[in-house]
Amino acid sequence: MALVRGRPLAALAGVLWLAGCQQAVRPNLPAVAVPQPSTTVVESPATEPAVVAPADPVAAAVAALPPVSPLPVMGRGEDVFARINKGLSPGACSAGSNSSRWRKRYAGSPASFARHLEQVLPLLDFVSLEVERSGLPSEFVFIPLVESWYKPEAIGPGGPAGMWQMISSTARNHGVHIQPGYDGRLSPVESTRAALSYLKTLQGMFGDWQTIVMAYNAGEGRIQNAFRRARSREVSAALRKPHGLSNITYDYVAKLQALSCLVSEPGRHGLSLPNNTRFIPVLPLLIEADVQSLDEFARQKDQDPKQIRRLNPGFKNGRVVAGVPRLVLTPTIAWQPPAQDEAGLLAGETRHPGQPASDPSAGASSADAANSAATTPQVHEVRSGDSLWSIAHRYGLSIAALRRLNKLGARALVHPGQKLKLSP
Repeated sequence: MALVRGRPLAALAGVLWLAGCQQAVRPNLPAVAVPQPSTTVVESPATEPAVVAPADPVAAAVAALPPVSPLPVMGRGEDVFARINKGLSPGACSAGSNSSRWRKRYAGSPASFARHLEQVLPLLDFVSLEVERSGLPSEFVFIPLVESWYKPEAIGPGGPAGMWQMISSTARNHGVHIQPGYDGRLSPVESTRAALSYLKTLQGMFGDWQTIVMAYNAGEGRIQNAFRRARSREVSAALRKPHGLSNITYDYVAKLQALSCLVSEPGRHGLSLPNNTRFIPVLPLLIEADVQSLDEFARQKDQDPKQIRRLNPGFKNGRVVAGVPRLVLTPTIAWQPPAQDEAGLLAGETRHPGQPASDPSAGASSADAANSAATTPQVHEVRSGDSLWSIAHRYGLSIAALRRLNKLGARALVHPGQKLKLSP
């Protein structure tokens, strides 16, 4: 993996995202300081000082690289689950018979459970990062699993919507925009930040995570009334305390305890989490003021329009209407050297100029890279379900490079049986 001043390029991509999107972060989230490159000021013979290029020779060499091609930054399942486990309360697997019942329900088909987790890893990663930044318990990461299995487009009976299943009044009270052409409850970005804002408010009212979750499900008014009737603030979902709440509310806590147990001790339940799964993380990007549709945004960012629409169903019919947050959840992109450049870099290899390929920090050795290049096919035959984005991702190309190689226009589509060149 290439490093810039000791940082992986993936981290540099994150810094660049923060620089572009920091202005859109909700007020309840902590501000992030974006590091600035150091420069050296020298006195010139003239009266005014001259600012020269960064003194760091590595930074100067990276700045001199030729134009680059975007390639996905890959996340790992094990990192997501490690982050979640770090913030879980201890003792989830000894939470009582009700939790045990739900553990058996969720893990009844271990392969199916692992497959579901694998499918939602990008969103699970995004939400777990937001929860961590908010300083909230990791149990809250499982709320969208209980509510919708992390489906941004979910519409529940009675009006709740989105992967957090928020009703419109609660959503509006926490700043979510709902208007013709846009429903922020269906935006993973806006709904997640609103839900965490609401949970932070409940944390200030009730303190412990079980009471917070009960209030999220039943409403804070019902919890306060139950406390008054019981003349006690004792909370135990296993003992149905406080009394008088719906069984759905007590089960809500039990479900989160069950999921916490399954993720923290999977082997105990015959589960194999998708730790080895690699995925492309998703992060919010700000849509430019003159962009009026998600398809236009996707073309500008060299992304698959269908995937951008699936990730952002809050924009009805993919249109970006006026007066709504212009944040779009987007697969991350790292900036890496093209497959073949003047320095003779082999396909898939990334290193500093002048760094020998045999250097372990460069990733694969030159022999490994050569073997990889030799086994990479030169032509791909399009199969049903393929898209330009999925094909480019599979072979480590950008969509723009794949279009250029095959002389495809910006709006061109592929069809089964079509043969696409993968190299000049």
